[in-house]
Amino acid sequence: MIRHAFCLLALSAGALTATAEAADPNHLDWLTGCWQSDDGVTREVWSTSEDGYYFGYSVVTKESRVIFFEHMRINSGPLPVFNAYPAGEGPYPFAATAFSETSITFANPDHDFPQKIKYWREGPRLRATISAMDDSNRGDFSFTPCTVD
Repeated sequence: MIRHAFCLLALSAGALTATAEAADPNHLDWLTGCWQSDDGVTREVWSTSEDGYYFGYSVVTKESRVIFFEHMRINSGPLPVFNAYPAGEGPYPFAATAFSETSITFANPDHDFPQKIKYWREGPRLRATISAMDDSNRGDFSFTPCTVD
């Protein structure tokens, strides 16, 4: 009887884990890959790790020279946190405020700018915005898939 109850408990736990993983809104694999802005100036590359972190970097170029770079890390969990390291400084944490299967918004009202960062997919495109908390000073980005050089 105890062995039977233990087996049922183990099977139930496995089923709950699989269901929770399948429905996990923090799953951000749609963000991974190489992304190039339409004007070719900005490139973001995102990858995932076995322990659930997402790592990214962004470079902005002008006349084939890097004029800005940023490292990024998203900590997974019930409330993902985006950590920005612009020009190697930081981290500047932004907690997730909204997310779905194909979008996520992060915010840090104490940061100077940006205070809000949003990523989402539109078909094959990756879109992003940065802004103040009230959506002023908005910067829009549209990316298409690229290959890492």
